Amino acid sequence: MLVAVGLSRTLATVQDRELLALSEEELSTALSGWSALDGVEEIAVISTCYRVEVYAVARWAGAAGAALRSALSARAGRELPLFELHGQDAFRHLVRVTSSLESAILGEPQIQGQVKAAFARAAASGSAGKELAGVLARALAAAKKVRTETAIGRAGVSWGHAAACLTVKVLGGVTGRDVLVLGAGEMARLSAQHLAAQGARITVLNRTVERALALAHEVGGRGGGLEMLETELLAADVVVSAAPSAPPALRPEAVARLQARRRRPLVLVDLAVPRAIPAATGEQEGVYLCDVDDLDRIMRAAQAERAAAVIDAERIVAAEVERWARSEAERRAAPVIQELRTRADAIAREEVARTVRRLGGDAELQTRLDALAGAIVGKLLHVPSTRLEEAVHHGGEGDALLGAAVDMFELGPPARQDGANH
Repeated sequence: MLVAVGLSRTLATVQDRELLALSEEELSTALSGWSALDGVEEIAVISTCYRVEVYAVARWAGAAGAALRSALSARAGRELPLFELHGQDAFRHLVRVTSSLESAILGEPQIQGQVKAAFARAAASGSAGKELAGVLARALAAAKKVRTETAIGRAGVSWGHAAACLTVKVLGGVTGRDVLVLGAGEMARLSAQHLAAQGARITVLNRTVERALALAHEVGGRGGGLEMLETELLAADVVVSAAPSAPPALRPEAVARLQARRRRPLVLVDLAVPRAIPAATGEQEGVYLCDVDDLDRIMRAAQAERAAAVIDAERIVAAEVERWARSEAERRAAPVIQELRTRADAIAREEVARTVRRLGGDAELQTRLDALAGAIVGKLLHVPSTRLEEAVHHGGEGDALLGAAVDMFELGPPARQDGANH
């Protein structure tokens, strides 16, 4: 059964998430250690700025969930507000995560790549196998339907989206505009990605040049150190500042001199809290300064546009989860039903053979009795087989019923089926 245990932005603070943050090296160690936990057969870990989530295929869902919760709390050094989901609830959550419905920014495209990378890492380490690969394939297919059949991908509401809207309002468009991004953190990255996708030319400047170059490479732009800012401002149409403090080149007197030379509009977007760019800078002629409150108003206006997209996306998610749950139920029930039928057929044929021997070994009689016995077995097991398929589809009591059938008819090695906590 699929089990998900973790910590996400909707349940925990950034301080909580920091306690579980995993580097690349730590992820390898975690996969190795957690894959050996009680009941866990396969495992993958998604670790991003907003979540640390473990997905496992478990022989015993309850035992695996408890072991994973204990392991995560032990790593954090204290109890955390962890979620635990089983079966189709776990799959539903994974689909929502992969579709960006659980993201801080609805419609952001990065999460699909992050989920793919997490499962690929687990497969490469040997901790994930065929079952988790199948789960991932179904989740990605569902996410693709969400993005292609709804407006989720087009209705993304982010700082970058809001900055682009402001740029269109002031400058008439984003395509071909020169955008300076100051900083290389998550907010800077999301803004740069969105504006680059809209056709802007991106230059990333950061105190640590290596990080600026990495982000610039990601968005197909240029990168460098903050000492380049004064020169780069000569060509800039938009400045997105995601740094905690503004450099001297963005002080009022410096920008006033810049505008006096250029006489071109300049859009300044200050993403810092508290604000980094002085309010007086925005009072200069031709300068349009906005802060996170201004952007928030733009983002709220976009909420109505995405409401219909969310409804459509949720409908697709529900249908895909239902389809997955049914296929999982059939997959789990099929071996038990098949063995039950095989066992019943074997008993019936054995009794037919014994009866025919007593009556002199008539081959035609055996053929007719075999057909009769097969028909009786088929009719007798039709309803139980159907009930097992239907029951397992709903988990919980259905799993208990499947286990009872295994025990009652002594079908193979007794399989422990614990009740799932849905």
